[in-house]
Amino acid sequence: MTAPVIERPATVDFSDPRPRRRRRLRIIALVLAVILVAVAVWAVWFSSLLAAKQVRVIGVDGVRADAVLAAAAVPVGVPLARIDTGRAERAVTALPWVESAEVRRGWPTEVVVAVTMREPLATVSSGTQRLGVDADGVVFDIVGPLPKGLPKVTADGAALTETMAVLATLPADLAKRVVSASATTRDDVDLTLRSGDLVRWGNADHAAFKAEVLRALMRRKADLYDVSAPEVPTTFRPR
Repeated sequence: MTAPVIERPATVDFSDPRPRRRRRLRIIALVLAVILVAVAVWAVWFSSLLAAKQVRVIGVDGVRADAVLAAAAVPVGVPLARIDTGRAERAVTALPWVESAEVRRGWPTEVVVAVTMREPLATVSSGTQRLGVDADGVVFDIVGPLPKGLPKVTADGAALTETMAVLATLPADLAKRVVSASATTRDDVDLTLRSGDLVRWGNADHAAFKAEVLRALMRRKADLYDVSAPEVPTTFRPR
């Protein structure tokens, strides 16, 4: 006689499947995130999708813009993220007529070079060459023609710096009369006017007071006006 077979009831899993499903979703999301990061790194650093296709200069144009492009030497076709903007800025700033420069990435495919040019306030002679000089006394060879009507300066070193400070602080009505300036020290700046008259200005101190005194003196014709000590000004007119 065969022993009876007793069937055991099937084991039923009553555990909640949602935690396992959430773990799988987290793993899938993590894998997708890694893939997206890898794709983004490739697109930014290695692909041509975000490579420089154009270099644009703002602040100057013509031959000056060409000089900036040549100095910056930004490689076209290289991904923007790999372009050394600091090196390009230093190279452009090294141009003698450039006061400051900023090289920035213009996503997705442009590099922008923003230039602030030194403004010549006067000219100085160097051999047969005429150079520009700005309000800080920096002498530079500017690309292209110098603006017309700039006064000519004869000075160097500290005397040049002080002369430019004098010219920079002159009121507009007096500045437009000056055709040249000279100095051997910082305290003996002389200005020659379009009329041919000479103004002993001294240094750059008390510019507004000196200008006021000079205007008063110029109501009477003279060949020399000395306002270097504005409290005791003098004039001279040869007989």
